[in-house]
Amino acid sequence: MPALTFSKWSCGGNTTLFLHDSGASPQEQAAWARAVLDQDVLGAEQAASVSLAHRSLRMAGGEFCVNASRAFGALLALGAAPKGGEWRGEIRVSGWEGPVALTVRGAEPRWDVSARLELPAATRPESHAGGIVVHLPGISHLLLPLEEAASAPDLLSRARSTLSAAGLLGEAAAGVIWWQPTPEGARMVPVVHVRDAGTLVAEQACGSGALALALALAESRALGRCRLRQPSGSELAVCLEDTDGRITAEISGPVSLLARGRVWLDAADGAH
Repeated sequence: MPALTFSKWSCGGNTTLFLHDSGASPQEQAAWARAVLDQDVLGAEQAASVSLAHRSLRMAGGEFCVNASRAFGALLALGAAPKGGEWRGEIRVSGWEGPVALTVRGAEPRWDVSARLELPAATRPESHAGGIVVHLPGISHLLLPLEEAASAPDLLSRARSTLSAAGLLGEAAAGVIWWQPTPEGARMVPVVHVRDAGTLVAEQACGSGALALALALAESRALGRCRLRQPSGSELAVCLEDTDGRITAEISGPVSLLARGRVWLDAADGAH
């Protein structure tokens, strides 16, 4: 029965579990993630394995996640930054080819963390399945107008059928982002499916979904900064810049440390 060091984070409401330096295979990581995500164990919206020594993060399904990247920055800053100071560094994240640059400001247990990404040249919103699809490395998002049905009790089944109809359910990770414009940017309701982790979650905040939505908004507005309200009531700020024909994105928002400790698991229990 493995005993794992963990930390639990809130990224603007997107609760995230880190299993620290487990050295497990991807299959074991996925099984352990399913176990700790259970509400009777630790409970969260998503999970990842992290290596502090290598500054690397692997999501349970091998997908890419902006919010987990931002939380990892806060974890790294815990042991490196002066209290109340600023920490900057780069990490490696599953699903993303290059480094992710992070800037962390604040002190335990609350920080503001920005993730800076250079997007692949081919990253552009496309019309698809009655909405807009944005394929990011490690995750895709289908953007649809926000309707009353998006907050209905059958939200998860509606998201699953929508992703299936759009041909996105088989991808490593895919989300449906229902949204409506606001003066500052937009309000969004995200549901994310992670294939190998076997999860379908109505998330309280979604960083990659916010990035996808900001890219879509930039098609009708100039590149710049927008604020995207999450279901938790928190906001993520996305700033888009054109750097020599490549779009650079910075996604910023709050990160809070919720808990740290040890969790005891039987990996077989997490595999069923």
